Amino acid sequence: MKAGRNRSTWKAAVAAAVAGAVIGGGAWVVSGGESAAPRLDAQAVRIMHGRETRVFKNLEQLVGSTPYIIEGTVTGIQPGRSTGSAEDGGIDQARDVTLSVDVKYGKIVLPSTLVVEEWGWDEEGAGYQVENVAWSKVGDKGFYFLIRSQEAGGRYRLINTQGRALKMSDESLDLSADPDSELSAGISWMDSFEFGQKIRYLLQPANSDQLQTVEEPPVAPSASQDAPAVEDGTEEPLPDDSVTDGSEPGASAMPTSG
Repeated sequence: MKAGRNRSTWKAAVAAAVAGAVIGGGAWVVSGGESAAPRLDAQAVRIMHGRETRVFKNLEQLVGSTPYIIEGTVTGIQPGRSTGSAEDGGIDQARDVTLSVDVKYGKIVLPSTLVVEEWGWDEEGAGYQVENVAWSKVGDKGFYFLIRSQEAGGRYRLINTQGRALKMSDESLDLSADPDSELSAGISWMDSFEFGQKIRYLLQPANSDQLQTVEEPPVAPSASQDAPAVEDGTEEPLPDDSVTDGSEPGASAMPTSG
């Protein structure tokens, strides 16, 4: 999924009934040199949806398409860079999530810590999460399927919104993939040990023929990709303002990236 937010394709799908907590009272200065919103929500208060650039149907595709696979622990979270402009529909700001690299899979070279970019805040400082990728919090442990961010130098991002599996206290996995997706159906039964073992198995040279690669589409979209969806006369259902209907993302108090 593209980093940031294009208001012609993004839309708020969940509205919170309560205002998020805020961080401090002064403006943050981000890497791009622009001032962020003076007040930033400490939790995501809505979920944003967008057009995914590629979708993985199984672990073979996810592993085969991902250059950097690690197990890591979240050690810090800070406001990150800003992107967009008023002319483009608004400025969005990323969150910089610092990961301590606990396990590296395959023959990859990575530092012992790295920064993963996730989203994010809008120009008013309101927090939103992207699809099922709930905001990271310090202490999270899990599997991360990463690529280098082309927009944010030195940072990484999830290969797509399916690219994170957090470890729970009972060793089960909390997947960022859509619960109804083929990928979730194929791996949701695994515990963290089985998941790690399966990744190691697939990365063994003798098993490379089982890996599959899902390529990203060209940077310039085709006419069919850029065309608006066909109107079928139906309206997209929106949840009401209840915060007890199970649709709200979990709160993530920040101690302070796409």
